[in-house]
Amino acid sequence: MIVSKDKVAEAKAKLGDRNAEIIAEELNLINYDTKNRKACCPYHNENTPSFIYNSKNYNFHCFGCHKNVDIIDVFMEKGSTYIEAVEKLFDLAGISYSFGEKNIKTKYSYKYPTPVECENKDKVYEYFMLRKISPATVDYCDVRQDEQGNVVFNYYDSNDVLTMVKYRPSRKITKGENKTWCQKGADTTPLLFNMNRINTSKPLLITEGEPDAMAAIESGYTNTVSVPLGAGNFHWIEECWDWLEQFDSIIICSDNDEAGIKMQKEVVYRLGSWRCKIVNIPLFYEQADKQKVRVKDLNEVLYYLGKENVIEIIVNAADTLVDSVFDYSDIKNIDLDNIDGINTGFKDLDRKLMKLFYGSFNIVTGINGSGKSSFLSQLVCQSLEQNKNVWMYSGELPNFQSKNWINYILAGQRNLVEKNVNDTPFWKVTEQAQIQMNKYYQGKLYIYKDGYSHKVSDLIQSMVDSIRKYGAKLIIIDNLTSVNLECNENNKYSKQEEFIVQCIDVAKKYNVAVVLVCHPHKIETMRRLTKMDVQGISAIIDLAHRIISLYRVSKDDKKGVPKKNGKGWVKEPIKYDVLVDILKDRMLGYEGNSVGLFYDRPSRRFFTTEFDLDYKYSWDNKQYSTQLPFPPKQLYSKQDEEVFGEHQ
Repeated sequence: MIVSKDKVAEAKAKLGDRNAEIIAEELNLINYDTKNRKACCPYHNENTPSFIYNSKNYNFHCFGCHKNVDIIDVFMEKGSTYIEAVEKLFDLAGISYSFGEKNIKTKYSYKYPTPVECENKDKVYEYFMLRKISPATVDYCDVRQDEQGNVVFNYYDSNDVLTMVKYRPSRKITKGENKTWCQKGADTTPLLFNMNRINTSKPLLITEGEPDAMAAIESGYTNTVSVPLGAGNFHWIEECWDWLEQFDSIIICSDNDEAGIKMQKEVVYRLGSWRCKIVNIPLFYEQADKQKVRVKDLNEVLYYLGKENVIEIIVNAADTLVDSVFDYSDIKNIDLDNIDGINTGFKDLDRKLMKLFYGSFNIVTGINGSGKSSFLSQLVCQSLEQNKNVWMYSGELPNFQSKNWINYILAGQRNLVEKNVNDTPFWKVTEQAQIQMNKYYQGKLYIYKDGYSHKVSDLIQSMVDSIRKYGAKLIIIDNLTSVNLECNENNKYSKQEEFIVQCIDVAKKYNVAVVLVCHPHKIETMRRLTKMDVQGISAIIDLAHRIISLYRVSKDDKKGVPKKNGKGWVKEPIKYDVLVDILKDRMLGYEGNSVGLFYDRPSRRFFTTEFDLDYKYSWDNKQYSTQLPFPPKQLYSKQDEEVFGEHQ
């Protein structure tokens, strides 16, 4: 359940300054000055009152330790969850609101975990005290102990329903040992730890692990959650999307390692740089003997540097800069081999391009029938194989046809059956393969809905939402002609340029690879294209980082043109089915490179070797020992002239 922040604000406003009296009573403030509404802070030792009520925000703020508390915080501090605290507030304010029944399990056919009954927490208390986390914080976070003495982390949804239970040993973990595991026999949902005790009107701190969240809570920053399944797993963003959207400010605190830095970048891109801040954990702690100890995470900040330092680095979290300029000296030198991206899966092409770099805008062109659909579909499949989610728009193919094309490539020859209708052969993906693919790729590929608006604003919004919520890293727009630019003949080209600029902005801002299909101008004779053949305003050519053209090799191309004397060639024969021409490459600075590909009609795959053609995508867990059912004649012709001549 999500209660509107506006409704909560309305209840506080209706209570008015009664907020101060209730908070003072709940906290049992000593020597509370009822006239000036101030007292000594109950959260740290002081002699001069610095805990002062703000009648505009209906909360108390300590000018000594920076603690901020409102009536919701105080109710939660006394043991209520967020929903329970809001209920109390609404009752006091006389606001009627339907909360429904609490603790209702709403996930259909979900195997909810069994609560771990806990009479003794001695081992858990001892373990966390070694990490300078008190029993009070352990109890506040509802951390328990199982019969084997393991730590039990309870994950509740925003309606206080226990939805996931996670364990770890209550001792130092040896190398190779399982660090954490979830309850056997129960399903897992990637919620955020402690999310049912969060005040949504205040900045949210997201940490990398439960002990880090507990370290922040121990230090006094209770509006803290942790990610559920490690720094590299981001499914919690999608699962908790609506809940996360409530926060005006989010603070990211990941570990001081490579995985933590990657987590920071991904979360900032997806949750919004405009509202995210980054906690900078000090790299080292200097001991009394001047020896430096590396500090890994927030729990180690608490251990080595104490509570005040934990609060200080949270309060002083750095803004993520979204300004229009960088100081030259602040720009990091990044070599191309350190930029992440997506491999095309075509080895020769990847040697030329390296990869489709994140932050880049790429054009794919080619005349009708050149193989663009197969090329794009194979690119989608390779992206999914690299665990990079995809958003795809096809203005010409209906959803089912886009899916069918991708299914052929994912299936490969071994999961096809040959059919024949009216003496016309065709191939069909087996039903079992389709079932397995549906299950495996659920939540990874998002295809823009048929019948939905083709307007630029709607397409861009869908891209951004899918990038942020679903983690899409490859964006495919097929094609420019089908996009509704909302223009007329007078402003057509300026609108095209605006759209291209928006696509580039999306690529750079959200660190994704964008691919746009642009048809070429009409050409009188079949030939390989140049970049000047790309249809539309010249800005498309100028702004693109890369332009890739597909050319379908003709029968005459495969025959070649021999010299009249029979010695050599005027035009050498081309053995491939399609040529991929790199017409522009701003990333590597080269253009004019070409790569040849064969095409397999049954599976609709491009390939250069039998290994490429027989590549088994991760959904397929079967083992094969037989030859391909439809051996590619391009690789097995007995004589060269068969490859280059009519046999083809």
